[in-house]
Amino acid sequence: MLKLSFLNLFFSIFLVPLMMQCEDGQGGPCDTYTRYASEENLCELLPAKSNYSQGENVTFTFAVKSKLSVDGKQTDIFQETKLDSGLLTINLSELFKDNTVTFIKGQKIDDGKFKAVYNAVTDSYELEINVKLNRPGIYSFDSVAAFQDRDYNEESCIFIIVATNIKGSNPDDGRIKFTVI
Repeated sequence: MLKLSFLNLFFSIFLVPLMMQCEDGQGGPCDTYTRYASEENLCELLPAKSNYSQGENVTFTFAVKSKLSVDGKQTDIFQETKLDSGLLTINLSELFKDNTVTFIKGQKIDDGKFKAVYNAVTDSYELEINVKLNRPGIYSFDSVAAFQDRDYNEESCIFIIVATNIKGSNPDDGRIKFTVI
């Protein structure tokens, strides 16, 4: 089922360039140069357990190396875009609901969108969020995520998307599940 979620995300993202057209009806530079990759387990919830105590802290982390293989070619995201942040799209509202959330690296842009920042020491784009689990009960949320970085001007377009998931997700339905007691 996780593979089905990845396919849905991958095909959804794949259609984006088809919808990006210039006003004169001609294809824009992003139509030609958009690249996609899929890397498993770039997100993680630590410590990874099936049961937590109320008041316990967990840390959500995301890290993707700037240098990775995209469409079979070595790519350096930071060197190509020169951007010190990228966009991570993931639905963490169930994890955040009624809990204390502190951003260690990166920031929240809006519900489901987060800014992952470039770390020159690790040569990675990173997001780190500490969550104090105040709300007891069953937590269950989708583990599918997408990271994208884009730089665009009139002559060229760099648009890179990396599909991923949260490590330890249930293979049957692609969700992260745990209980806070």
